[in-house]
Amino acid sequence: MDIKALIDTIKYILSSGLRGSKSYYLFLAGLTIMMIYGLYNWVFVQHAPIFLKSEYGGLVVTNLTDSVPWGIYIAFFIFWVGVAAAGIVFGIIAYVFNNESFKKVAVLGEVQAIAAIIIVLLLIIADMGQPLRALILMPQLPNLRSMLDWDFVVLTGYLLINIIGLLYTIHMYRQDKPLGKKFIIPFIIIAAPFAIGIHTVTAFISQALTARPIWHSPLLAPRYVATAFASGPALLLLVLLIAEKYMDRFKVDEDVYKKTMYVIVGSMIIGLYFSLSEAQELFWYTNEPWKKAQAELLYMGKGQPGYLVILFAGWIILGTISVLLALIPRYRNSYWGRVVIASLVIVAVVFEKTMTIIVPAFIPDPLGRYVVYYPSPIEYAITIGIHALGLIIYAVLAKASLLTIIKHYEK
Repeated sequence: MDIKALIDTIKYILSSGLRGSKSYYLFLAGLTIMMIYGLYNWVFVQHAPIFLKSEYGGLVVTNLTDSVPWGIYIAFFIFWVGVAAAGIVFGIIAYVFNNESFKKVAVLGEVQAIAAIIIVLLLIIADMGQPLRALILMPQLPNLRSMLDWDFVVLTGYLLINIIGLLYTIHMYRQDKPLGKKFIIPFIIIAAPFAIGIHTVTAFISQALTARPIWHSPLLAPRYVATAFASGPALLLLVLLIAEKYMDRFKVDEDVYKKTMYVIVGSMIIGLYFSLSEAQELFWYTNEPWKKAQAELLYMGKGQPGYLVILFAGWIILGTISVLLALIPRYRNSYWGRVVIASLVIVAVVFEKTMTIIVPAFIPDPLGRYVVYYPSPIEYAITIGIHALGLIIYAVLAKASLLTIIKHYEK
């Protein structure tokens, strides 16, 4: 693809993705308002010392402390890394197993990966406090002894791979040409390890930190990946269901829904099993008092904050309900049944993969203090704004991709 073709493809994506019905414009407008509000809070409140010359601002306006330095930003960073990683599922089924039904919609996996990684990178920037701190990493690259450097490399690499895949796919489909094997085979060979790697490295960052006993588990990385391969395909399933309902002439083969549901259910069962295994280790034979104290915070709310118990219970209850519903043909084969199952899976994994992973690792702190952490209004606003921007990107790229799919497969 030459420069002119690349520019034409980008123009097509923007023009197609931003065109739609009144309800679509209202949806984008609502997300834009949330994004602007979040950006305002990030620029003029969190960065008040820089932009307003105020003495009060920076990360001080959050509820992060020396005892709990990671909060809602890193919590949702972990969730969206998983969603991005699972975007490769459609590509693997489509091209490794040569499934024609999945080839029609495989490009949506790239769309989801791009939007999710952008959310991830923005959450990291928000957590840094000052974006210029990211430049500190640059002279160190590549530092193979640093998990943070590995994370930077795999995240940006995975983002670049999926941007190339999306642009190439739309370019070829616009010309009514199939994707060539010379592109597909190297793409899958490179993208699949990156997909697993981004979430594995994320878990390794946690495990590499000293004095966080509850993270010192060999199941942490597999648990990250397992629940990612439940929530990621669940989100893709929801997108397909919405698109088929509201976009003319877009139809999804039943085989796609069935196989995606198998991946979701299998991953949920493995994720729930891993949670049970960790609980058994924490309460049955661990002899580390600090590790047990952090586990008691999560499982029983000892020392507060009590919302962690509610979130973890929600993961177990909603996750189990979603699996049970998926085992009943009447629900897993109906439109609303699939919507409910996918929604339950996403909410359950949000409960499991966000605050319940991050916060207990810091409470009690190294001095034995129970420092309670609740996200501040500023943190909520910035997090919502970042998510709004990511969903705008997801909607625009998905709309353009789906229109391209319709035109390509109708000819």
